[in-house]
Amino acid sequence: MAAASGAQPLAPEVLLLARIKQHMGLVLARQPNYTCVETIERSQRTARGKRFRLLDALHLEVAVVDGKELFSWPGEREFRDRDIRELAPTGAIGNGSFALHARSVFLSNSPTIRYNGEETIDGRKLARYDFDVPQFRSGYRVRIGTIEGIVGYYGSFWADVETLDLARLDVIAKEIPPHLPLRGTQDSMRYERQAIGDSTFLLPKSSEMTMEDFDGTQSRNAITFSRCRQYAGESTLSFEEAPAGEVTAAPLTEAISLPAGLDLSIELLTRVQFPGSAIGDEIEGRVVRDAKRKGAVVVPKGAIVKGNIALLESGYEPRGQRMHSVAFQWREITFDGKAGPFEGQLEAGGAIPVNESSSRGIYQRPPQLARGVQRHRDVFYVRKETLDLPRGLLLQWRTTKGGGSGAKKP
Repeated sequence: MAAASGAQPLAPEVLLLARIKQHMGLVLARQPNYTCVETIERSQRTARGKRFRLLDALHLEVAVVDGKELFSWPGEREFRDRDIRELAPTGAIGNGSFALHARSVFLSNSPTIRYNGEETIDGRKLARYDFDVPQFRSGYRVRIGTIEGIVGYYGSFWADVETLDLARLDVIAKEIPPHLPLRGTQDSMRYERQAIGDSTFLLPKSSEMTMEDFDGTQSRNAITFSRCRQYAGESTLSFEEAPAGEVTAAPLTEAISLPAGLDLSIELLTRVQFPGSAIGDEIEGRVVRDAKRKGAVVVPKGAIVKGNIALLESGYEPRGQRMHSVAFQWREITFDGKAGPFEGQLEAGGAIPVNESSSRGIYQRPPQLARGVQRHRDVFYVRKETLDLPRGLLLQWRTTKGGGSGAKKP
């Protein structure tokens, strides 16, 4: 007895999924190493609140190098392999939205994917697919403070049926370990073609991440990516102006090595406001008098220090008074044609007056015993309704050690 059988043709949505995965695999594999400016606005809403309240904003440099996300302050001359928490130790923060989530969905066998129809968004015909990744197959790591754990996740992606480009990717956590103080988290990312050099590449354009704790408080990060450029260095990256589409390292001049315990009076040259300024923004200061050691000038008047805003938060004291928490992090000093790393701590500072007759209590350092539990070692408080640190604000700093890591020769 003979029987004839014919293979059933694959459904159109299955063939389309195969084409999308193949296309996205090539897109992600062919992307050059590149870097973008990442802007994060962090807001919070209580369980009873109806609107999100802006807490702070951050500017970071993020790079994808050989498939790995690296972070730095704007203006730093190198990317280092470090946790994003080193740059933003407080508040809700996360990585993965720049590149890692897309790679997990399209370059691994972890997700189970099913078709969910077509939608027309902004004039584009998009195919929607839902996916699911159980915890035991997941690499999605969530950390709250010092507590971390692996979560499962599910979500959807939308791809253009003509170009096969990814347009949107949503990721929602599930199977959250009980030791994590987290009720839920989700991330929604938008993608578009952007020019890098003479070519265009599919890159993330924006992302919105929301986290909710057990008392119903929600933290939201609205993220945008801009000024994307090719990463052309091997181990050092400069953010000085370079030819379009290429980043090259700018050589440093002769290095400066400062001794520890040197007192410097630094006036702020960059106006800092909130709202307006953001954590990560570059700042400059100027030494206002010679800093001497054993009668010899170590740092001359007029030396320039460069750094970043390390903390910039707005809140209220228990008595209801408005208070802003601020911290600066100087990273480089230059004078006499030389440059080198600057490492120090804030000692004291000038007053920011509320009016002409009173300035007491407006600018404060936390008590010495309380500094170990502060959000940043060099935090100071400004008790005013709006924050506006003027150019010329005097800050007293003391170097903590000579040499050290920081700006390096390429």
